[in-house]
Amino acid sequence: MVNVLKSMIILFVIIFCAANVSYSAEKEVLLKTTSTWDNTEYKKLKIKTPEATVLKIIIGVNEELPMHKHDLVNIAYVKKGTLTVVTDDNKSITIKEGEVLPELIGTYHYGKNTGNEPVELIVFYLGKKDTPLSVNKQ
Repeated sequence: MVNVLKSMIILFVIIFCAANVSYSAEKEVLLKTTSTWDNTEYKKLKIKTPEATVLKIIIGVNEELPMHKHDLVNIAYVKKGTLTVVTDDNKSITIKEGEVLPELIGTYHYGKNTGNEPVELIVFYLGKKDTPLSVNKQ
């Protein structure tokens, strides 16, 4: 009987300690949206063969990307620097380190480094398998 009681106490201590383990992991929602930055709502997504791609893109000081569009969902996180995105009808948005941009879909635009250091982006793409990540304007 004493052994059973000791075993139960030990089990209780183990369960109590395991239940009170603290975790240092933190989370912060950086973006939750149903639209791109120009308020174009995402349509119902029906992707038969989905493919996710994540790119690290570095844009040098004073560098400007070519005019292009995306035919899939993509979201850019600015890890470092300042980026201005301009559409072909001159709408623009500027994002800085730590900010997130839900990119335009099907609208031509370009990004340019408007800061004093290289821009470092982490860009997440989701679309049908083998869809080009961007298409340059001719």
